Amino acid sequence: MHLEAPLRLQLEPSGAFEVAARWLPLAARVRMTSDVDLCAVALALSGIALDGKPRCVNLAPASLADSGFVPRLRAQLFAAPRVARKLSLEVAEVAAVERFSLLQELSRQIRPCGVQLGLEHAGARLGQIERLFDLGLEFVKLDEATTRGAGRDSKRMKVVQCSVELLHSLSLQVYAEGVCDDDDARALWACGIDAITGPWATERTSAVGG
Repeated sequence: MHLEAPLRLQLEPSGAFEVAARWLPLAARVRMTSDVDLCAVALALSGIALDGKPRCVNLAPASLADSGFVPRLRAQLFAAPRVARKLSLEVAEVAAVERFSLLQELSRQIRPCGVQLGLEHAGARLGQIERLFDLGLEFVKLDEATTRGAGRDSKRMKVVQCSVELLHSLSLQVYAEGVCDDDDARALWACGIDAITGPWATERTSAVGG
């Protein structure tokens, strides 16, 4: 479906490239998440232009509260219209619960660019999003806590199946995050999941040279 493209940053010159768990709290503290997110989008667009592979970038919920973020993002996307059509953007489920109107506006602004928008780490609070269909989403990624063990736990599998049926009824694609083994993968496919992320998928992508 797309390559997930998590951003890594150097916090010190010539230092290691740090994962988001290390740099995101620092960026949030100094209100730089929107600048970092725009950098990530620029890198993703450059990558798509080089190899043509669709990519997905995660946006920090805090970026949505920056009044200048969406106009700058929109300008970036309109500057590369053919490439932007292969870009997906996602935000954590909490953004849909706590920043509904801001997420709705983001969706409205990027839709003309052909960019897909989705939720990640979804599951526990999906029921709190009363107007999920009004967000203009294309996909929802169910979090690992929701999908893990579906191959060995019939109750867990039923929860996933019900979530998939609900989201499919809203014309949303449903992906499973963090899948590690064959048993869970088989159970999730049986539930109607559209795509899988995590070690299970990474191994197979690497095996075919993706």
